[in-house]
Amino acid sequence: MDHPIKSFQKTNMLETLPDNYSCRMSAAEIVEDLKRCFNPENDFIKGQELQQIIVYYAEQTVEPVGWQALGMSDSKTSSTLKAKFKSPMLVEVNNVDYQSLEALVEIVNENNEEKTTETVPLTELHPLKHQENDAITIEATHNAIQRIRFFYNHLLLPWDCDVQEDWFQFHLPVRVGMFCELRSGLLNQETVVRYHYLLSEANEIEKKLQEMALKVELCDEEMEDEVVGSITELNSKLEQIQQDVEIILNPSTRMLLFGSKVTRVKQNKDPEVLLVVQDQTCISLHQTLNRLESEFSPQLNIRCYPSLQTALDDCRIDDVIVISKGIHNLYNVNSFRHGGTLIGIGAKEDVIVHPGSNIEVGLTFDDGNVILKNFTLLVNNKQSGISVKGNVSLENCTLRGSSLFDETKNGEIAVGSWKGFYVAPQGKLVLNQTRIVNFDVGLRVRATGQVFLSSSEVESCNIVILAEQETSIQISNCEFKHCKEYAIGVEMDAVDC
Repeated sequence: MDHPIKSFQKTNMLETLPDNYSCRMSAAEIVEDLKRCFNPENDFIKGQELQQIIVYYAEQTVEPVGWQALGMSDSKTSSTLKAKFKSPMLVEVNNVDYQSLEALVEIVNENNEEKTTETVPLTELHPLKHQENDAITIEATHNAIQRIRFFYNHLLLPWDCDVQEDWFQFHLPVRVGMFCELRSGLLNQETVVRYHYLLSEANEIEKKLQEMALKVELCDEEMEDEVVGSITELNSKLEQIQQDVEIILNPSTRMLLFGSKVTRVKQNKDPEVLLVVQDQTCISLHQTLNRLESEFSPQLNIRCYPSLQTALDDCRIDDVIVISKGIHNLYNVNSFRHGGTLIGIGAKEDVIVHPGSNIEVGLTFDDGNVILKNFTLLVNNKQSGISVKGNVSLENCTLRGSSLFDETKNGEIAVGSWKGFYVAPQGKLVLNQTRIVNFDVGLRVRATGQVFLSSSEVESCNIVILAEQETSIQISNCEFKHCKEYAIGVEMDAVDC
């Protein structure tokens, strides 16, 4: 008689749930999600406690038995298991050993009637979308395994067991930030190559140290001194690699190692005006200067820059940057993320700010007060527009995402960008006479975030506003149009559903 899940093979139902954790989240969202899942009480967690934290999370979320998955080997899979079975392999989970984060699985092979069981890492299992037992909530198991896999593949480093400070406070944001920078493709090649090389060396040394530790237990007294000497040498190499990695993880020290930049020293704390002068005619430049004179004091000193990015590289908190007609590309907002003003001179449709194609969030503002006036921000496909963590105000601006033609929908235009605005907890966003166009979600508002909309439009979004409970949203004289799903959605807490 066939194994019950061999029918899955015959009916072509071996579709796994999508492995998409982190691909639509910013660094801040990933950090927030992992803290919420792994350390919901915000406890002080040392490095040596991380394994038990993950074990406890797995115990609460991963089904212990009776679900089907595809086992897919990775670089950490034992060579013995790789030699015995092809990847991917269809398996049924007989038991999950939470302490080791492994699963005892039965391997299903339609050409072999004998039952074959193996122990495999939990992170190598990719649950099937269609389960034999409909009562199993496989999505929760899938999401948990994705988080655990992401944690071990991208965040955990060999020396973390020695970390004495709070790992979630001091190391999680830095590691996630590095992951997102690598994903963006904005780091120079030298930095990327060096970083991956160091991590590869660290993992190899860790394996050798584990092998040496076993040898110490088994070897005689004559060999013991030699093995201990090898362990000391390997530990010394690992310490040096750790220092080099910490330099790369820190953006400031990384700049010293892989490239330097001369920065402006302000004479006082007063805000300064930075004017971006791209290719302009004399008449156009004269008009821009006249507008500046009317906007600011005629005696005010103005610094000129050839591009928006060079102005952002040189700006200080609360400076004012002025841009005129044209397309202004940027890749990093630098100190401007902590406060400042960006003003467009001319019709807002003619003053365009365009973030680099590999930046996952167009503009990110961490704290302070940011004011944006009179320009259009164009956001690429699969990007979010503006991340708000402090106080951000927009007046007479347009935030426009890109549209894609979806061939599966007979050429109808489908929304191609993610979130227009992401308002983090405690963030405050004020929109006046502002348009939001072409996003999956126009405004994503987390708990305790605040949004004030007046005389504004949201157009061609699947969802206009998606908010958590305990948010504050005020809407006055606004228009929502051509939105496919619904205008306002509120995510309720589980206890209230």
